Amino acid sequence: MNSGKPLLNDLIIRSHHTAVSVSNFDEALKFYIDFLGFECIGEIRDRGEPGFADATGVPDGKAHWAMLKSENYHIELFEWLNPKGKTQKIRQCDLGYTHIALQVKDVEDAYERVIKAGFKTLSPPVTLRNGVAKVIYVEAPENNITELVEYKE
Repeated sequence: MNSGKPLLNDLIIRSHHTAVSVSNFDEALKFYIDFLGFECIGEIRDRGEPGFADATGVPDGKAHWAMLKSENYHIELFEWLNPKGKTQKIRQCDLGYTHIALQVKDVEDAYERVIKAGFKTLSPPVTLRNGVAKVIYVEAPENNITELVEYKE
């Protein structure tokens, strides 16, 4: 482990995006754009330009791709056409990235809107950390979890 200053700290400007892979690109676009309010700022169908497979580490990789933006946060959306990825439900205790989180003003209102829109949550709103946070975990398309969190100031 490095005992000096962090090696990349002086190069990092800010967080930028989280990548999400799905098997139904159009359904996922509806969720992130029509429901969550992200804006599509770039989309390429059948993306496979030179270097794409090398950069992603997916030999002969080809995918539908979109970059979605909301304020200062982005979601990079992929539907891999070649090769097809494995579909498996990830539990929050499984290894790797398990969810994205978006801060909301009122989690109770968000919960009502989630249910009205026909989406499911892992539970009703739950207060955590002695009242500091109140959360719901939304089952986005294809079991990708999106946490909506309200912080008490």
